Amino acid sequence: MRVFPSLLAASLGLALSACQPAQTPAASNAGDAAATPAPAPAPVAADADADGGVNGAGNETLYRCGDLDVRATFNREDAATVVIGGRSFAMSSERAASGAKYGDGKGNSFWTRGSDDALLSLKGEADRECGAVEATEGDGSAGNAAFRATGNEPGWLAVVDGDTPGLQVDVDYGERRFTVAKPTEGADGWVGKAADGTDIKLSFQRTTCQDGMSGETFEAKAMLAVGTRQYHGCGNFGGK
Repeated sequence: MRVFPSLLAASLGLALSACQPAQTPAASNAGDAAATPAPAPAPVAADADADGGVNGAGNETLYRCGDLDVRATFNREDAATVVIGGRSFAMSSERAASGAKYGDGKGNSFWTRGSDDALLSLKGEADRECGAVEATEGDGSAGNAAFRATGNEPGWLAVVDGDTPGLQVDVDYGERRFTVAKPTEGADGWVGKAADGTDIKLSFQRTTCQDGMSGETFEAKAMLAVGTRQYHGCGNFGGK
């Protein structure tokens, strides 16, 4: 029997197609997701060191800056809180040629230059050279004093020397200063006359006191009388 060429070509085409391997199906969406690498987890902030840092309380140093007592709390090299009597300044780090400098952007700055020296600049006032005050036994917040008290609105500071009893008083944000060379010590405080004859009395009550501005907790409530003017605040006892 004669076979037509057209029929032969069709038969060969069917045979070849039957021998081809099955086409691989397209990858599913699930396959694509599995192949895509997962994003890296966000970094976790490290906890602060015990001596201060990101979440720590910071390191506190006491300074005597000219006629002012200054308490500076440093959070590593990023920020500092500077407390002067009843005033508190929150400062952040600034560029400095040496040491560590902090400012509040309002014309106030504190610049540490070495382990013990610093420079205090307050807006509208002359710069003050500062020296670190060595802490004594106790909680360290009273410096080298038997008792140290502060108050706010207006800011005031009273310090009773630990070794040679004497009473120094700054009131009205440091605008007025009095010194009682040898105050009389009683069960609840000290009393005496300043060089100009002003009556000075610093008394305390041994009960927990919290500063209304900074939130700091002190060992005692304090009351300062300068003449007929009275000031209220909080205080800490130092080592004698």
